[in-house]
Amino acid sequence: MIKFLKFEAVGILNTLITIVSYMIFIYFGMNYLIANIIAYSLGVINSFYWNKTWVFQSTTRSSKVFMKFIAVNIITLGITTLILFQLVERTSLHSIYAQILATGFGLVINFILNKSWTFNNTAINMEEKQ
Repeated sequence: MIKFLKFEAVGILNTLITIVSYMIFIYFGMNYLIANIIAYSLGVINSFYWNKTWVFQSTTRSSKVFMKFIAVNIITLGITTLILFQLVERTSLHSIYAQILATGFGLVINFILNKSWTFNNTAINMEEKQ
């Protein structure tokens, strides 16, 4: 439970980075899907550092951890972008509100995948022994 609370704290910071940058991009006329991808990427950069060092306290320096993290975030980005598109195009929900909803859903997916696969120290230690 403590890990999830830490993950949520990092998630709040990442979400703020993502949403604020998204709103700035939208304000300057960028397409909402492109703005989502760029804004999400900015949050990912912040997220990797804090999740690795503080939330999951991964001690490995393996590039495999980083590649797993990127894979998880590409999956999450794909899912949240699809949700965003559906909410905007099918329900006519404003893109900022749709992005907030999609991000909330992505948080749960991202936590589950990062906890069980990316920063699972047991799996990391097994990989390093091979």
